[in-house]
Amino acid sequence: MNTLLTLLKKELAEHRIVLRLPLIIALFAVFNFVLVVSSNNFSFSFHSSGLGDFGIDSVSTVFAGMIGKLNEMISGLIFLVLFMVYVPKTLRKERQEGSLMFWRSMPVSDYMAIGAKLIFALVVIPLITSLLLLVSDVIVWVLTHWLLTEQVSASFSITLPAMAWHWSSFVGRLAVISLSLLPIACVLLVLSQLTNHPLITAIVAVLAVKLTTYIVFASSVIGDFITGVYSLPLMILKSDSPLVAYLSLGGLAQAGLIFMSGGMFYMCCRLRAAGDFLHE
Repeated sequence: MNTLLTLLKKELAEHRIVLRLPLIIALFAVFNFVLVVSSNNFSFSFHSSGLGDFGIDSVSTVFAGMIGKLNEMISGLIFLVLFMVYVPKTLRKERQEGSLMFWRSMPVSDYMAIGAKLIFALVVIPLITSLLLLVSDVIVWVLTHWLLTEQVSASFSITLPAMAWHWSSFVGRLAVISLSLLPIACVLLVLSQLTNHPLITAIVAVLAVKLTTYIVFASSVIGDFITGVYSLPLMILKSDSPLVAYLSLGGLAQAGLIFMSGGMFYMCCRLRAAGDFLHE
């Protein structure tokens, strides 16, 4: 356990953007909040329909209605951006900076090293971005309780229990997104040891497979399935039911993707152990 924590701390120290990007956005939100409430020209209007300048959807049971959903979307997109920044880069960074040989001299197996990177990408990063949602919700809660009555705030679910439920349900949504990102992460980790441009390689490979299968089989079924796999995280983020969205590809297909992820993980560990890298 101590070894795993050490590896996770190392990843956090080497990839500061995982902390800096959410922090910058959170500070920007706080700055705008302070600027708005301190302005002499500040005004607030609220319509009985619930769709005023503040943008609260009265028919929504989500914390703060549309604003709460917007906070979810922003925090979720930040997670996806950080995932795409981190995963293709992390193993190449070891090779480029020469730290790979150092970690090979330590009592850390390749399985542990790669597993720590997956945990960092699929557990630590989403937890950090969930704190961004919490900060945004706190700003909404403070603003509404300062400007509106307790009765009005409660009618739009802008309460501390609703905020806590909003955050916990968002963490659950991120867990489902992470599960859908597992095969993508494993493929990118393998490619990052075979090429210096894993993301571009993955995009070109996907386009080539979709085009080839369409020409050979005169059908876009395989291409549509591949599109469904890489678009699934965004679908889950937008869906009202994350689990239903995750299973939209089918239970058998998801089981196959998890099995494939295991194979990619094993291949990634073998490549790291052998140091079998291709250079430009």
